Amino acid sequence: MKTGWRRHGSPKADGPAQASSTVGIPGARVAGIGLVLVLLAAALGIGSPALAHTAERAFVLLMPTDFYIAGGVLVVALSFLLIAAVPAANLRAVDAIGRPLGSFPEALGTATSLVGFLVMVWLIFAGYLGTQDPLANPLPLVVWTLFWVGLVVAHVLFGNLWSALNPWRGVHAVLSKVPGLRNRLAQPPLYYPKRLGYWPAVASFLAFAWFELIYPAPQNPAILAEAVGLYFALNLIATLLFGPAAWLRYGEAFSVFFRMVAWLSPLNGRPGSSIVATVPTLGLLHVRPLPLGGMAFVLLALSSVSFDGLSKTYWWLALIGVNPLEFPGRSAVVLPNTLGLLAAFAALLGCYVTAVWLGLRLSGERAGLSERLGGYVVSIVPIALGYHIAHYLTVFLVDAQYAAIALSDPFGLGWDLFGLSHAHVTTSFLTNFGPVRLIWFSQVTVIVLAHVAAVCVAHFIAIRQASRRRDAIVSQVPLTILMVGYTQFGLWLLSTATAG
Repeated sequence: MKTGWRRHGSPKADGPAQASSTVGIPGARVAGIGLVLVLLAAALGIGSPALAHTAERAFVLLMPTDFYIAGGVLVVALSFLLIAAVPAANLRAVDAIGRPLGSFPEALGTATSLVGFLVMVWLIFAGYLGTQDPLANPLPLVVWTLFWVGLVVAHVLFGNLWSALNPWRGVHAVLSKVPGLRNRLAQPPLYYPKRLGYWPAVASFLAFAWFELIYPAPQNPAILAEAVGLYFALNLIATLLFGPAAWLRYGEAFSVFFRMVAWLSPLNGRPGSSIVATVPTLGLLHVRPLPLGGMAFVLLALSSVSFDGLSKTYWWLALIGVNPLEFPGRSAVVLPNTLGLLAAFAALLGCYVTAVWLGLRLSGERAGLSERLGGYVVSIVPIALGYHIAHYLTVFLVDAQYAAIALSDPFGLGWDLFGLSHAHVTTSFLTNFGPVRLIWFSQVTVIVLAHVAAVCVAHFIAIRQASRRRDAIVSQVPLTILMVGYTQFGLWLLSTATAG
């Protein structure tokens, strides 16, 4: 089978080709349950930034793509058998690993939040006043590359940085000291209704996913500046009404998303709390069962990035009647991709609920379905983050270079703040066999390890909740089958022919 790199058209807008790229292997075949999941997800959808790719070079791998996919699936399946053989006492010992490292001062969190606010304001001005070229204006590059890809990886490594960087906490702290507002903000004017749960964050994240993946011009600097400013203003009002503790925990989409990512980190903590060093992904075992809104948020995060890949495949484009070699632009596929994004979320939700329900029926456990749904869903978090990193890897490697150059001259006035005026963006690592193979192996490894981690976390949770070890193992069979199938689906997405 062949793998090649394709120059990525602007992943957020119609227009000329942009220098981000993806590595793919055309002609991969998928069989069994993976194909069933692919067809189900494709028929119901999943959205993404897409657009016109032109293949420039191809490389021949040492083994057929099917072998790579089968190997990844086998690793995930065997991990279930191995973890099932580990004595429960040993699993409980691992569960207790952790070492306190001290606390993160609340005052420092306020200061870093104010810095985040100033950076946001500066970027909004750059979006309005700077060049409208999305590869030269820092706002689109910071939002879609450094924030949405780089900061996600930073959270996996260093914990919940967004709790200290988000712009609302610091602004709320400053306004709380203003004499006319001090008494009004000492206690939140409104009580956050418990029935709302995570649903405001779900709605916000869905709107964000639609804007990133489907809206015709999300990379337009002026439009993006308006979107960022509006999002900040709406969440500031909510923060003032409900208080930062409640709203940033349940209502603000990125606070929920980055806290979810930080569960995978070896460092867990936030401003005003102690920081604990632990084994990566072990933080997932200390998360209480999520309500239905929290479950929906996790599944939406996975389904949206999965559709981001699926919506560019020849299979999907043929399904919606688009010739991939004559892609008409994002504005022409807004409706089918919108329906696809919603249906993809519904498909994954249905598969997950069915797998957990079947597990309860097979094991004979009498626990409530909603409790198990909220408990096991945290095991999906590694899969969501694995896809996120693998999917955006090549885009990040190229666009991070554009971001550094744009930040050196944010307003297009000829500044050279970082001495990068003569720097040139390179994509040569995407045209040589060695780097391309390394990128492909890295993407495959991230996806497979993410699914192995998910299988292990789900088994840990089952051991802790089930009354008998046999019941714990049996209850995990349907969920493990779903994860194995999703592994096959993810590797197929990496290897199949795409346009965009």
